[in-house]
Amino acid sequence: MGRSDGERGAWGWRLAALALAAGHVGALGVFVEPALWWAGEPLPGVDYQTHAAQAWRVVEGLEGWGKSWVYDPQILAGGIEGAIFDADNKGWELWTFVGARLGLSRAGAFNSFALVAHLAGPWVIYGSARLWGLTRGAALAAAWMAAGLWWLDSWLHWCWWVGMVAYATAAYLATLPLALFFRFMEDRRGWQAIGAGASLGLCHLIHPYSFFILGPPMLWLYLRSWRRLRWQEHAAVGGIVAATIAVNWYWLAVALSFWRYVLDSGYYGQSTLTTLAADLAEWVIDPATTGQIGARTSARWVTMAAAIAGMIAWRRAADRRWAPLAIGLGWLAGLAYLGGYWRVSGQIQPYRHVAPMVMLATIPAAAWLSTIVSSEGPRPWQGWPRSARVALGLLAIPAGQQLVATGGYYVATLLPAQTPLPLRQGSLVRANGHLWTPDYRLTALDPETRALVAWVRAREGEERRFWVELGHLGEMLAWSTKAGILGGFVLRNEAHAAANLLRRFPKGPAPPGLLVRFLEDYAVGWIIVTPDAPWLAQEPRLRRGPVFGGHVVYEVLAPTGLVAAGGGAARGRINEITVAGADPGADLLLRFHWLETLVCRPECAVERWTIEGDPVDFIKIPAPHPAELTIVNSYEVQR
Repeated sequence: MGRSDGERGAWGWRLAALALAAGHVGALGVFVEPALWWAGEPLPGVDYQTHAAQAWRVVEGLEGWGKSWVYDPQILAGGIEGAIFDADNKGWELWTFVGARLGLSRAGAFNSFALVAHLAGPWVIYGSARLWGLTRGAALAAAWMAAGLWWLDSWLHWCWWVGMVAYATAAYLATLPLALFFRFMEDRRGWQAIGAGASLGLCHLIHPYSFFILGPPMLWLYLRSWRRLRWQEHAAVGGIVAATIAVNWYWLAVALSFWRYVLDSGYYGQSTLTTLAADLAEWVIDPATTGQIGARTSARWVTMAAAIAGMIAWRRAADRRWAPLAIGLGWLAGLAYLGGYWRVSGQIQPYRHVAPMVMLATIPAAAWLSTIVSSEGPRPWQGWPRSARVALGLLAIPAGQQLVATGGYYVATLLPAQTPLPLRQGSLVRANGHLWTPDYRLTALDPETRALVAWVRAREGEERRFWVELGHLGEMLAWSTKAGILGGFVLRNEAHAAANLLRRFPKGPAPPGLLVRFLEDYAVGWIIVTPDAPWLAQEPRLRRGPVFGGHVVYEVLAPTGLVAAGGGAARGRINEITVAGADPGADLLLRFHWLETLVCRPECAVERWTIEGDPVDFIKIPAPHPAELTIVNSYEVQR
């Protein structure tokens, strides 16, 4: 006996699901070197270093003091870690902490979050699509589309490649609480409310911008159903909100207590209609908005076009799904391409919302496409004239070429190099046609940088700091050494970033007088620039030192120490600064940032020492005081 249509359909679905799983894992093996997952150190991408430095400090705070933030004297002359700058990293930090407690290495736990983030995306979209009422086949089509976008859309690829893993995860995970809330508004079942509350809290824990992704469509769903809800169901909606706040309150309370240190965040992702035009044409106009990656947006626009067609079909059928998805997609599209016109929306880097926009679009897009290819009824193109069908077939040729070219762009270094012309030595041109394309895979750290890290680690006991020009190198040195680092992420949205010279002079050499004052104020003993900065060689207080590939070291001659006045020597470690050999009869001035939770022991006080150009100020211990003293983070504001 032959198999029924249902049996053949089930087997087809299983094969398609297996192909998706195999293809997605296979692509992961291509784009991320498999050995990196268990290499014993965090993934080597740019923002991965920032998030590793944040996670390391939070784990140390939880393990040592049971607190999710610390005062870190080793970064930016004394910074607060786990309070503000890492608001987009809370879920990753907790994952790392729990993984380490379960026996994984800290790096292994950290990397496993990114691994799960890569693998889970298509299946979260599948589950969300099913909650929206899509058939198994249509939901699997949405999962296929999500996997393709994850690897081939330039913004999504940039997000996980550069290290914005938490936001990329929230981009697809946000579809789940929205789907559950839709179901609760329609069916009003308890498990749907519980699922919406749990997933919404998790989504905000992974990235707080989930509020901006989900707020408008969820509010609209609630208002649409207002009159139909009983008081118990209104209470359940309040419970969903309360649960989300409760899950995130531990870090929200800390962030609010240090809110006075927050700086402007409206630098990256400032999109306008010009950005939309550039994305439609696959042009790169402003890398600070769309990422330092070639625009590869074809899959994005095909998905959006199919999503619009799907919502139009649902509206004509009076399907209640079309409106909330239209609200959600319209809001995200407007935010992504118009957000740069308004200063308030500019603070959340509006272009990044392209990611949740296109992930949400996979659901109506897949629903429409599955209807088009469904075996029920005639195919739409069956009534077309022969010339139209031929034209469609011909258009499939450049579409296929575009797909292959897009995939090849991300693996340029795996493509064969072009045969060099006679009388020329070598060629930089590869099969993708570009003179030079970065390797948009995650690969092992280069040996020169490893040698530099070892060189810094050998000097981490010195009473002088390292100013590091390259942002992610500074972050790497912050988590991998115990040296005092001035640098890291340049546009850190905390006032403590004044301890990074690039925050004051982001372009061009600093005036000589300001450079000298900066070296003195922050006890700089070494400068690391990438690539070389010849203007530094003209400063008489500097001497060119060792070179590690593209990294060049300059030594500061006769550097100042961490103690500006009062004698003795100072040493900082997490939540603590120790001073030995100080003069008890003289005011002690320390080149560390002041914080209102610092206390001095035994029998000494902590005051602010005003520093020009630094809004945070440094530490003063007024005389009399002990010759040996310790300044500790009390976790309580001192009045």
